[in-house]
Amino acid sequence: MNLPVQQDAAVCASTPDKFQPAHKGEREEVSKMYLDALQKGGWNLTRKDLGGTYYLDFDKGNDKITVEIYDWQRTGVIIRKR
Repeated sequence: MNLPVQQDAAVCASTPDKFQPAHKGEREEVSKMYLDALQKGGWNLTRKDLGGTYYLDFDKGNDKITVEIYDWQRTGVIIRKR
C-alpha cells in the first residue's frame, strides 16, 4: 500500500494486522488522502460510516481492511486487517 505518511505524519504502531499513524492535518483532509490512496491501490470501498469516528471498509480480492479515522492531537488513523 502506498499510504500518505511521507509528510506531516508519525507512525505510532505497525504490525502485520494493524497500522497506526498520527497526522497533523484535519480529519476531512486525512480521510480524503487515505480514500484516494487506497482506491488508487486497487482497494474497493464497501462501507462508509462518517459518525464521530470515521469507519471505512475496503476489500481487495480476499483481503479486507477497516480504516478508522478519529480526532487525536489532530487526526489519528488505524488500519486493521479483518
